[in-house]
Amino acid sequence: MGKRRKMEKRYRYVSFLSDIEGMKNAIGEMRGMFFPKQPLLNRDIPKDTPVLNEEWFIRTLTDKILHHPENGMEYPFFGEPIFDPPLVDFVRGNDLIFDQFKEIIGPHHFTPWEIMKWQAEKNGVEPPDAKDISVVSFVMPITRNTKKDNAAAGDWPSERWAQTRLLGEILSQTIVREIVTDLMGKGILSVSPDVTPNFNKKRYPNVGWASPWSHRHIAYAAGLGTFGMQDFLITEKGCAHRLGSFVVNLKLKPNRQRPEDIHAYCLHHQGKKCLRCAKRCPVNAITAENAHDKETCYQKVAQSLKYCNKNYHIFIYGCGLCATGVPCESGIPESIRKSMESKSSGKK
Repeated sequence: MGKRRKMEKRYRYVSFLSDIEGMKNAIGEMRGMFFPKQPLLNRDIPKDTPVLNEEWFIRTLTDKILHHPENGMEYPFFGEPIFDPPLVDFVRGNDLIFDQFKEIIGPHHFTPWEIMKWQAEKNGVEPPDAKDISVVSFVMPITRNTKKDNAAAGDWPSERWAQTRLLGEILSQTIVREIVTDLMGKGILSVSPDVTPNFNKKRYPNVGWASPWSHRHIAYAAGLGTFGMQDFLITEKGCAHRLGSFVVNLKLKPNRQRPEDIHAYCLHHQGKKCLRCAKRCPVNAITAENAHDKETCYQKVAQSLKYCNKNYHIFIYGCGLCATGVPCESGIPESIRKSMESKSSGKK
């Protein structure tokens, strides 16, 4: 039983003061603070150490996410998992898309090589070539109960969704730290960009609120999904999820083909009637004319911190209303999926 879930009989009192982990998580995201020290690279490794492959990462991430003691809700939802089985895939460090991210997202966005160079220098070793590194990306689908609750919400996130936003992020970072520590112990240079002092969210010129390492864009690069009108990533398990990724000094082969159309799974962008996500937004931050207004969205999400503290007694912000109660909530919309299946089978 995780330390956050020991209070089975009551909520924590005065969560602005007592939910220390929630505050550390929120401040860590914004300022790159409170993360544990990076593990040190073990240089004394036997030459016959087996090479880890794609199957090892898929199996390890799946096992950890499904069976980790922290994959569980707090009171009043004890015993409920936060996530369903994940999707996992890979993208090579020298993929040209990372240069495109420098233009699309901004020059502040790390390439895999840049963040790996930081880790290498900390350990006194030469940075590996970009062609010799890979990014492991994973999607953690949110459970049916949480999606159902949030789909029924109208102005603010449901309690299950708020817990998922906080506990799910802590779980994701914990799992990645465990894997990176294991890899570094095996002599494999690795790093999780979003738990380093280099990570922080802030307003950047032209793009507004952003981070220097976008799990969504990494997941798109790995072929795990495409973007919707609300900027969520629509995957084969839908857009109601949390994402994670980390960089390893291994050559891992992608298992999925990345769609050239970054909106391939979005009904509206494919000329089909929808805009359900726009109807779900309580502040009209999604429109057919302007797509997703990040600043309006941010202002609403920021206000949710007070709501979640008052009603759910946890220190977290979030929303996710546009990711639930929509056709892409739990998978690629049926009409698009059937069209894809038809094309793949050679039918017109």
